[in-house]
Amino acid sequence: MKSAGFTLIELIIILVIIGILAVSASPIFFDSSGTQSQTAQLKAISILRAVQQKAMQDTTTSYYVAVTQTTFGTPPYTEENNLQISNINGVSFSPDGINIGFSALGRPTQNCVGGCTVTLTESSGISRTISINKEGFIDAQ
Repeated sequence: MKSAGFTLIELIIILVIIGILAVSASPIFFDSSGTQSQTAQLKAISILRAVQQKAMQDTTTSYYVAVTQTTFGTPPYTEENNLQISNINGVSFSPDGINIGFSALGRPTQNCVGGCTVTLTESSGISRTISINKEGFIDAQ
């Protein structure tokens, strides 16, 4: 007589395999390390590109992004200003105290003429960089 179904040993082995996979994969879904710097990096890239586009459209005004240890964006730093990142818990920006301006061609000016990088560092030690090359291409690394 042939029985259809799994034996108890087979079911236990499957449960052990599922348990091992759950334990090894759960930190990926429940750990927040790296997410704050990733979010800040994506927002910083969008701020840089928005300021770059403004500088290319309005050639009479100088547009720049100010970088300090706790803030990144265009002044004034108010709640209504959506072109800023400030006081994110555990995320710091470097180099501190520079301005990244853009010319009418979208190329970086001021402290970033030959290209530069901005580093975002979390308190957990995870760091992400944004690079701006001398032609104005903004990229995450």
